[in-house]
Amino acid sequence: MKSSLYPAQDLHRRVLVWALKLKVNPRRVRVQAMRRKWGSCSSAGTVTLAIDLLDQDTRFQDYVIVHELLHLRYATHGRMFKALMSAHVPGWRAMAARQISAA
Repeated sequence: MKSSLYPAQDLHRRVLVWALKLKVNPRRVRVQAMRRKWGSCSSAGTVTLAIDLLDQDTRFQDYVIVHELLHLRYATHGRMFKALMSAHVPGWRAMAARQISAA
């Protein structure tokens, strides 16, 4: 894949591709500086991703994107949330441990 002049737009596009796969519809997607986490999802449907996520490998980006998008359907990390994470991002638990240790 060729490099883009606007990597934040590429990340935004990847969010929209995942949103179609997961059958969710974020109201808004933002990419911005975040100090303490890789992403968040508001109850109003705004998905926010850390600009630093662009420096991470694509598998980790997918983990964060899917995690936040699934919060549009499931507010908590319950059984169904975890099952869908496993179905779409195999090995996500190891990435979750990485996320915690990086904070």
